Amino acid sequence: MGNLVIVSGDIIKNAEKVEAIVNSTNKYMDYGSGVCGAIYKAAGVDLLETYCHSKWLTEMQVNEIRITAGFRLLKEIIHIYCPRYYEEKEPIEKLKESYIKLFNRIKEEQYKSVIIPSLGTGVHGYQHEDVAKMVINLLEDFTKNNDIDIIFDLIDDKTKEIYLKYLTKN
Repeated sequence: MGNLVIVSGDIIKNAEKVEAIVNSTNKYMDYGSGVCGAIYKAAGVDLLETYCHSKWLTEMQVNEIRITAGFRLLKEIIHIYCPRYYEEKEPIEKLKESYIKLFNRIKEEQYKSVIIPSLGTGVHGYQHEDVAKMVINLLEDFTKNNDIDIIFDLIDDKTKEIYLKYLTKN
């Protein structure tokens, strides 16, 4: 049984003691905004972009996962290209697939500790209020059934409160 810890604030600082950090990336695997930008800056934008562009010659597909070195981050980066809310017929279900694929890859890679931001809730258009219950259920189920610690990092305390109301008290 793993642990689920919900935090808010700087994902780079909160990632100190984990093996991998999840990046909700753009399909080009370029330096982006929000969490993606912070991860690229911490890793070294030129190092990470050069690596990604030389290793992969195609754009990422929705829910595709690619793993890279973290360079200056000193931990691996799990990149996932999440669906865009406004491009999907069933956007919440498609985002749920993102989390499930991510969890399966985390198990496959045998990570013991990973930090995950809220996927799709930036420029991809998902609203925290619409996905919080589904995300918390998935996170709790995953950590309960696997010996993997997950830190779920949210932008601020106000956003964190949206998710905490769905957290089951064990």
